Amino acid sequence: MKLYQHLLPRGVRQFWQWAETLAISVGALLLAFQLSPEDPLNTAGFPWIWIAPLLIALRYGVLMGIISVLSFLAGWLLWANEHALPYELFPRLTFLGGALIVLISGEYGSVWVTRARRIEELQHYTEQRLELLTRRLYLLSLSHDRLEQDLIGRPASLREGLKELNRILPAEHGLPGAELYLSLVVRLCNLSVAGLYAVENNRLQSLPVATSGVFTPADISDPLIAHSLQAGELIHINTAETLAELPSRYLIAVPAKTADGRILAMLAVEKMPFFALQTENMQTLSVLSSYYADTIAASAFLPLLTDQLQDCPIDFFKAMHILQRLHRDMQISSMLAGFAAINSSESAEQLKSISNAVRGLDETWVLVRENWRICLVLLPLAGENSLGGYLYRIERLFVDRFGSRPGQLGIYTRSTTLDQESVNIKLDRFISTLTGIEHAQQ
Repeated sequence: MKLYQHLLPRGVRQFWQWAETLAISVGALLLAFQLSPEDPLNTAGFPWIWIAPLLIALRYGVLMGIISVLSFLAGWLLWANEHALPYELFPRLTFLGGALIVLISGEYGSVWVTRARRIEELQHYTEQRLELLTRRLYLLSLSHDRLEQDLIGRPASLREGLKELNRILPAEHGLPGAELYLSLVVRLCNLSVAGLYAVENNRLQSLPVATSGVFTPADISDPLIAHSLQAGELIHINTAETLAELPSRYLIAVPAKTADGRILAMLAVEKMPFFALQTENMQTLSVLSSYYADTIAASAFLPLLTDQLQDCPIDFFKAMHILQRLHRDMQISSMLAGFAAINSSESAEQLKSISNAVRGLDETWVLVRENWRICLVLLPLAGENSLGGYLYRIERLFVDRFGSRPGQLGIYTRSTTLDQESVNIKLDRFISTLTGIEHAQQ
C-alpha cells in the first residue's frame, strides 16, 4: 500500500475532512478556553480536550489526527504568547502523550477504514456484475420465447438486433447508435410514436436525438418523465393510480440506465397500441434500454483496443480495466488464466469446455492466433488460492470428460495477476507468452 493511501484512507480529494478536523479542533480549544482560561489543556487533571483529536484520528486516520494536534499546539502557543509565559512552562509530557495516543488510534482507524473500503468495493463490483448477469439472463429468456412465438419468420430477430447494438461506436456528441436502438425497440415492442433524449447530469436535453412517427418535442418538465428520472426506472400511466391523473401526454418513460446506476438516455413513448401496454412488453423495453446504456458505457473502451486486440470482447476488456483499478487502489487481486493448444477440431471442443465451465462473475475470450487456439479466463476477485482451486476443477473436468488432464492433451496453461501494466500491453504479452516458442521446449 502506498503511503498516501495509508495516511488518507478516504481519499485525497475529500477536502471537507480538513474543514471538519479544523472546526472540531478549534471548537474544542475555544470550549477549553471558556471553561478553564488559566489552564486550557487541563494539565493538572484529566485532559478531556484530547478526546477531540482522538475521535478525529479514529474517524479519518493518522494525518487528520496530527493536524488536530498541531491545531492544539498553535492554540497553546497563541495563548502562551498572550499571557507572556516562559518556554519552560510548555507541557511537554501532555503533548507527547496526546500525540502518541492520536498516532495509535489513527493507525487503528486507518486499518479498519481501509478494510471497510475494500468490502465496499467488493460489494459494488459484485452487485454490478449481478445486475449485468440478471439482464443477460432475461434477454436470453426473452429471445427464446420470441423465437418460439413469432420471430422465426421475421427477417430481423431480437438476437440480430442485439448484435447490432454491440457494434455501437462511441460518439463525440449525442448518443451513439440512437437511430439503431430506437428502430429496434419500435419494431420489437410495437411502438407508434416515440422519441429518444440524451440525459446529462440527470437532466433531460431539450431536443431528441432520434424520433419515430410524428413526435413533438418533449417538455423537459413533463411530470411522467420527471418521475421516471427521479425513480430511475420505467414509469407508465398504469404504474400507480396517481400517475394516471398527471398532466402528461406520454404513455411511458423509460430511462436507459447502466449497471452502476447512471442514466444516459430517456425514451418517451407518446403513442402505442392499447394491447401492447402489458407487463411483458414493459419488461422488454426496460431491459433493452438498460442493455443499450451498458453498450454505450462499454463502447467507451473501444478506442483503447489495439490492432492486435480488435476481436477482444468489449465486456472482457472493460472488466479487466475495472479489476485493474481495484487492484491498484484497493489491493483486491484478480487473476487471468490462459489455455493454449494447436488449433484443431479437438482443441476447439476442449477449449470450449473450459469456456463453458466458468463462474457467474468470470469473463472468457476464445481467440485464434496463427496456428494456436487460446482461451483466456478472467477470474475477478480471485487470488492464488482461488486460481489453484479453479485449475484443479478444470483438471477434474478434463479427466471426467476426456480421460486425461489438459497438459496430457497438449493444452498449455499460464496465469498472471492484474498488475499496474496497461491492459493492452498486459494482454499482448500474455498472449505472446501462450503462443511463444517455449511451448516446444516443455
